Amino acid sequence: MIKKIDLHSHIAWGIDDGMPDVASARQALQCAREDGIIAICSTPHFVSNQLDSKQIQRMRDRQIELAFLAEKYGIEIYAGAEMFMDESFVRALNNGLYQTINRSRYLLCEFDVRQEIHSIPDASDRLYEVEIRGMKPVIAHVERYFHHGLDEEMIREWKENGYIFQINRTSLQGMHGKTIQANAWWLIEHGYGHIICTDTHRAEGHRVEKLSDIETELIEKVGIENAKKLLYSNPLRILLNKPIEQIEVHIEKKGIFRRQSWLEKSTNSI
Repeated sequence: MIKKIDLHSHIAWGIDDGMPDVASARQALQCAREDGIIAICSTPHFVSNQLDSKQIQRMRDRQIELAFLAEKYGIEIYAGAEMFMDESFVRALNNGLYQTINRSRYLLCEFDVRQEIHSIPDASDRLYEVEIRGMKPVIAHVERYFHHGLDEEMIREWKENGYIFQINRTSLQGMHGKTIQANAWWLIEHGYGHIICTDTHRAEGHRVEKLSDIETELIEKVGIENAKKLLYSNPLRILLNKPIEQIEVHIEKKGIFRRQSWLEKSTNSI
C-alpha cells in the first residue's frame, strides 16, 4: 500500500459544510489511518463575503484542536483553506483573508461546481490574481468545472502557467457522472494530473477519508511511480513548498483517442 497525503479535506468539524461534530471527525480519522493516509490538510471553505478576521481565527483554532485529536491516530494535520473564486475574492486577498496550504505559496482555489467554467468569463483572470500575488493556484477538483467535456486549450494554458490540478477520487470513480469521470481520467492518462484528494465532507458515504480504493486502478493505468506522485510525493512537495513533479505517461499511438474540446464541439454545433 502506498503512503498517502490528502490535501483537500473538510474534516475539521463545525466550521463549514464538512464534519458536523467531533465524533464524525474521529470516525474519519480512524478511516484515514486504516487507509494508509498519514497526513491531512484541513481546507475549510473560505467564502470572501462571509469572512472576517474573527471567523478565520475560529477556523484556525478548530484546526489546532483537530491536530491534537489526530495525534491519537498517528496522523499529521496541516492547515489550509479552499478559497471560493467569486467576484469578491480579490478583496479578501488584499485584506489578508486567506490561508495557503501549510503557509506555503500554494493556495487551493475553487470555482462554483454548479457553473460550467465557460459561464465564468474571467475565470483565468481570477487565477492570475492569485499568481501575481506570489502564490501558485491549486485548482480544486478541476475536472468538475467542464460539464460538456474538457476544453483542452484552456487546460493546456493553465498547465503552462504552472497551475496545479487537483482531482477528486470520487470523480475518478464516476460519482459525479460519466462526463466528469471521463474528464478526470483524461487528465491523469495524458499527464495533466498533479494530486488526487478526497474532498472529504462526511465520515460515511462517498466523500470520505479514503484513497486506497482508487490506488490499484491508478497503478494499472499509469504505473506505480506515477501513482506515488499523485497520492504522496506531490502532496508532500506542496506541504514543503517545493515544486511538484509532472507525471510521465506513455500512451501507445494506436491507443490514442483524441476527445474534442469544448470549443470544438461548440463550433461544430453552429
